[in-house]
This record gives sequence, structure tokens and C-alpha cells, in this order.
Amino acid sequence: MKVGMILDNEFSGDLRVENEVYSLKKAGLEVSVLCLTHGSKPIHETFHGADIIRIPVSLFRKNKMKGLANTPFDIWTRWWARRIVKFVKEHSITALHAHDLNMLPTAFLARKKLKQPLPVIGDLHENYPAALKHYSFTQTFPGKYIVSIPKWEQSEVQWVKEADHIITVIEEATERYGRLGADTNKISVIGNYVNEDLFLDTQFDQEVIKRYAGKFVVSYAGGFDIHRGLEGIIRGLPLLKDSVPNLLLVLIGQGRNQEDLKQLAQKLGVGNHIEFTGWQKPQSLPSYFKASNLCLIPHLKTEHTDNTIPHKLFQYMLLEKPVISSNCKPLERILLETKAGLVYPSDDSAAFAEQVNYAVKHPDELNQMGRNGKEAVISKYNWDHTAQNLISIYKNLGS
Repeated sequence: MKVGMILDNEFSGDLRVENEVYSLKKAGLEVSVLCLTHGSKPIHETFHGADIIRIPVSLFRKNKMKGLANTPFDIWTRWWARRIVKFVKEHSITALHAHDLNMLPTAFLARKKLKQPLPVIGDLHENYPAALKHYSFTQTFPGKYIVSIPKWEQSEVQWVKEADHIITVIEEATERYGRLGADTNKISVIGNYVNEDLFLDTQFDQEVIKRYAGKFVVSYAGGFDIHRGLEGIIRGLPLLKDSVPNLLLVLIGQGRNQEDLKQLAQKLGVGNHIEFTGWQKPQSLPSYFKASNLCLIPHLKTEHTDNTIPHKLFQYMLLEKPVISSNCKPLERILLETKAGLVYPSDDSAAFAEQVNYAVKHPDELNQMGRNGKEAVISKYNWDHTAQNLISIYKNLGS
């Protein structure tokens, strides 16, 4: 069997796709990936023996085409379908693995053009219709009048039923598709769990670790956007600056509301308690986490965040770092089950501050949470464990 993955993004740095390619190749399957490049990445290279084929396209053009997907002006689906047809023919693909909901119709159209029984597996990383509600392009002109969330919700049900198999990242997402009428027997959970072999394939940067010595570091890594909940965290810092004078909030990443976050910090007089590191290479993240006392996931609780799970939760846990998180369903469930961290109500700054104060006053308990998290990753929440579900899908298709 020759698996053809299609990805409407850069391949390098997409941990989920890299992990899946790594495991399928390790299991003896042939894999090719058709993806995009917005810069100077090579058109063709290999990754652990898999072929990576890139389509050069500017980020601006991609965003414009993708924004018109599933609208009367949809050129995205046809644009991708033509390239998938060529990809399938040139690389003898026998199964298509489509990452994210908006790539499913491109795979279906390509299969129709090819006129062959090509299985389509949909790898759905998130509740995409719910996520659209929080994207700026759907709330402003012209997207506000072109993109129909109800149409996306209807299409999601149709496409999930049409796919030969569906992959979700968390059990809550599988349950949601079941409520929408999908056959849960053709749904597998492949968690966003940490691949220790790839994640820790680097040395800790001692300079980073020394930089934060003597501080009580609460760190966050990821994108900056309204739905990430960072505003609520910054609003909680005035409640902590006296009780935890050595507190430092380390924000690793970047995003569209970064300047707003900086202005909020200055307005509240807590700018000296926050460090914005900017974007960091994935290889650098373990060093920042290692230097932290608490690692943070403050996502706002929504229909979107209640049906997905971030990689960073399990990265934090692997490094024995206790987690402080908002009460999104999967996050709360896993942290309470594993006793690996503290949970507070979404966007409740006072409750967040209360949990940080508790952590500072109970260092032994905090250390135990870290040990609990690592044990849970080693025994259950690791990539090798969940990858078996992925390998089984393709072995069953080939039988």
C-alpha cells in the first residue's frame, strides 16, 4: 500500500504529520506527502524515507483561496484536486490521507476524476466549523458575507460520512461525530501525544535554563490569538505580583494580538513580570519547558477547544512539568485523571491567580504532579501507543 498524505500547509514543523509519517514508514508502509511551501523549502526531499513533494505558493495566495473554500467562489477544491490527481498518478498512490476537514472535498473530487476506488482517510485535527467562528476573516468584510458557518456544519456531516475512515485527536471529538450521525466504528483516535524519539532529539540549552534561575516561571508556548486566553492570564498577574514577587510569565510564540497583550501588560503595571520570547524553533522548546515551574494552557472553553487537544500538554508532562490549564473538556479530564496539574475556569483571572498561589505554597505537591504527568505519558499518553491505531487502519485497508 502506498499512502499519499495531502496537507494544505508546510510539512516541516507540523508535529502530528511528522509523527504519522515516521510511524507508517517504521511499520513498513510506503508514504508520500503532498504539501505546500511558502518560502525556499526544496520541491522534493525525503523524511525518514518518505517522499515530501512541495507546491510553491505564497501564504497570501493560499489564504485567499482557502478562505473561499465551500463558498460559491470556491477555487480551492478544484486547484487542489488537479494537483492530487497528478500526485496519485506519478507516485502510484493507493490511499489518500487528507489532513483537516477542508481537504476532504479535494480528495473526493480527485478520486472522482481518477475514476478508481481510492480510499480516503480524513484526519480531522479540530472542530473546523467551530474554529471558523473565531477566525478574523469570517468576522470581517468580505468573509463575513461569503463564509457560511451553517453550510460548513452541514458539509462536515456529509464529508465525514463519505470518508472511508475518520481519524480524530481525542475521544470527545469521536463522541461528537457519533452525535452527528457518523458511524463510530469507522472512527479511530490518534492522539496528539508526544513522540519522545523526535521531541527530545536535542540537548537542553543550559543558557536558557540559567537565564530563569531564581524565578518562578509560568510558561506558555503556541500561537497568540483571542481564543488562546492569554488576556485572562495577564489580567491575573496584578493579583500575584505581591505574593509571588519572583513570578515571570514566559510567552513563547507570536500571533495577531501580541501587541494588544503587551499594551495590556503595561496598562496593568505587570510588564516586568512578562517575557515575550518570540517564535522559537521546535528544538528549543524542551529547554524553555525544563526551566519552568508551571506550564500553561489557557485556551478559552468553546465548542472548538472542547473537541481537540494540543501537543504541548503531553510535551509538558513528559518533562515532568505540572500543568495549569483552563477547563476545556479534554484538558480537564486528562489532568484530573492523571493528577498532573491544576485546572481553573476558563478566562477566570482570579481563579488562575489562586491556583498559582496554591502551587507556590505547595512545592512538594507540585513536584508530585510533575512525576505523575511523566508516568502517565510513559504508560499511556505517548506516540508509540496511539500510533498502533494508525497502523491498524492501513493494515485493515490492505487486507
